[in-house]
Amino acid sequence: MEVSNKHHPERLTFSNDIFRLETSGPDEDHLSVIDVPGIFKNNTPGITTKTDIKMVREMVLGYMKNPRSIMLMVIPSNVDIATQEIIEMARELDPEGGRTFGVLTKPDLVDQGAEAKVMDIVLGRTMAVRHGWVVIRNLGQRELEDGQVDRDAAEEQFGRGDLLNAILLERFGIGALRRRLQEVITENARRSFPLVCHPAQIHEMDH
Repeated sequence: MEVSNKHHPERLTFSNDIFRLETSGPDEDHLSVIDVPGIFKNNTPGITTKTDIKMVREMVLGYMKNPRSIMLMVIPSNVDIATQEIIEMARELDPEGGRTFGVLTKPDLVDQGAEAKVMDIVLGRTMAVRHGWVVIRNLGQRELEDGQVDRDAAEEQFGRGDLLNAILLERFGIGALRRRLQEVITENARRSFPLVCHPAQIHEMDH
């Protein structure tokens, strides 16, 4: 797929084609993780087009509409969360919140004085979702380029700071994300099981 530019503005930056990486083994879970592009409203000349905007939105909606999908809303901590369209989309498609889960990233980029807004979200005072929010701290671009910074160690060190000292351990870090996501997956699997069995039973009766 070629990126659009000023000489070929009709070329698309995004594609519906899927890059698939599959692992298998006796200890592997039967689970698919799909990383979709973020939704955006404005095209960038020479980079994205209006067709890209439509394609990405339809792609994301296609996965979100699947009743067996877990919607992991990943949003930077340093943006106005009220302006994030993905939250409204998730509420429309999952009004009970049974398969919606929130993740706040980049807590290290939160401006001084804005920490309380992040705390309100994590503690469910604003933008509450049924399964709550988890805060994770990934490596920044410079840290990735340096190659010497341990991701988990950096996150643990950040967790000792002022911003996160009031957040329960169950809401911070990659370990907390894994645990809580597993709970959501298990709950959704139990809820979806009858939907999987029903077509199979109908097929069996037809024979």
